[in-house]
Amino acid sequence: MFGNDYFTTRKRLTDVVVRVLALAEKTGAKKKPLEENDITKGLKNPFLFVVCGEVNAGKSSLLNGLFGENICKTNVLPETDRVQWYRYAEQDIDEEVTPILEERFRPVDFLMDFNLVDTPGTNSVVQGHQAITDRFLPVSDLIFWVFPASNPWGASTWDFISKQSGDMIEKSIFILQQADLREQGDLDVILGHMRDLCRKRIGRTLPIYPVSGKLAIQAKSESPFSDSLWRESGYPNLEKYISDVVTSSSARREVLGEVRDAAGKVLTSVEDMIERRTRLLDENEGFLNDLEKEIDANREKQSAGVSSKFVAMKEVFAQQGASSRELMRAKMGVWSTLKSLFVADDLPQLVVKDLVESVQEAVERQSKQDAEVLIRECADHWDTVKPRVKQKLEIALDDFDELNEVFTDSKKRFIRRMGLAAKQAVVNLKVRGGLDMRMSDRRAKLKVWIYMCLMLLLCAGVAGSLRLGLYPYPALACVAGGGLAMIIFVVQTYRTRKAVITSFVDHLLDSQSRFTDALGSDYRDGVRDLYIEYARLLESVRRHIVDAKIELQPNLEQWNNLFLELKEIEQEL
Repeated sequence: MFGNDYFTTRKRLTDVVVRVLALAEKTGAKKKPLEENDITKGLKNPFLFVVCGEVNAGKSSLLNGLFGENICKTNVLPETDRVQWYRYAEQDIDEEVTPILEERFRPVDFLMDFNLVDTPGTNSVVQGHQAITDRFLPVSDLIFWVFPASNPWGASTWDFISKQSGDMIEKSIFILQQADLREQGDLDVILGHMRDLCRKRIGRTLPIYPVSGKLAIQAKSESPFSDSLWRESGYPNLEKYISDVVTSSSARREVLGEVRDAAGKVLTSVEDMIERRTRLLDENEGFLNDLEKEIDANREKQSAGVSSKFVAMKEVFAQQGASSRELMRAKMGVWSTLKSLFVADDLPQLVVKDLVESVQEAVERQSKQDAEVLIRECADHWDTVKPRVKQKLEIALDDFDELNEVFTDSKKRFIRRMGLAAKQAVVNLKVRGGLDMRMSDRRAKLKVWIYMCLMLLLCAGVAGSLRLGLYPYPALACVAGGGLAMIIFVVQTYRTRKAVITSFVDHLLDSQSRFTDALGSDYRDGVRDLYIEYARLLESVRRHIVDAKIELQPNLEQWNNLFLELKEIEQEL
């Protein structure tokens, strides 16, 4: 078909316009440049070809040969007694607009892009034909002046041509129809005379194409297509000229340029909307980052000064010292101590177990209070976050009370973590090892006196039973020595008990700092985990921003593709 390059560009531009409008709709950009004055309607306007000439000059045959369809009736007698405007429709419809103008709709594809106006002969006597013809000539894209090869000198046609303005002449060509009825030599002579006459009548020479509509129709009707008949018909040169006219039509290209410019303006508006949306999303992301920084700052604040959080541990250690003192006093009396010299003693285990349980219970109690304080801090902060998110992002967040269940497990994990950390911290103080060593030293010292007492009493028994010399003085001396050893044992029992208890209590008090330092890492980790759980409450906001960015990315890519396509179309135009 004629002007493939033009129609390819037009189709491409139409497709771009459709996508630009869709993108503008999606991004909320202004579409006015493409909608005002229905500027895109020009893309759909078909080319208008007007055929003029005398009766039976072969006008209808010319059109049938061009488009390979018998859409125009041909006959020896004048077939066109009115102006016939051929347009596209899905079924055949003939509508009389006026007594001398008829619209003929045909389901022929080329009529989508080319409308045809077949006029009565220029020598027709029907009143009004001239006015109708004048109506179509100014808006036509190409005017065919058809002359029969048998008599190309018809005065009416030449008179009509000479009356046309310069604009009409610019888009006019001469067709010498029925060229197959003449020899080539005769055609050359006729063409020469027509050029001379053309210069005389309108002051310039128009393109002249000798053709045979009959041979063109025959070539297109044969199967396979007859190249030889087609070349003989003279239509290849005519079609090339028409195609060049269609492709280079300044008026049509001006329409394409206007539409392209309008599409460019809409695309610029789309770019502005995308940039505005991108900036807004960046601002929203920055806003969310600020909220997360606030959470981190609160976390750091709560994590700082771990030692001060466990000042109460001094009291725990002091209380435990008092409790251990009483337990050790009871377990380290004379009789218990004497018994422990011969039977394994579990006192260190009992003391340390009591210490671990007391400290663990105290730390868990303190951690529970701290967790509740942390959660209240989060709730207070959340009360400031909600209105800010609503104002900035137009997102309604749930009340903290509805989200409080999220922290139930976090609170339990925090308390359990700190309890286990406290237990391990006590173990790491090596309290039992020191107490075992001191108890062993005490038993070793006390064994000396109890063994001495027993040995002296044994010697007294032996001396008494044997009635040795100076009886009973040796036996009494041994008894007295055994008694003295027992007295010393009792005194040493109380003295060493006091020393062991004092040393143990002092060790507890001296270990407070190491104990609280040992809890620091676990406390900070527990606080961090709880605040991580709190920060997750903003995950829906983060997801909203991320989804918006993901949704925006295809728009940006589509804008870039459309921009490049419009640039390419601009170069083509």
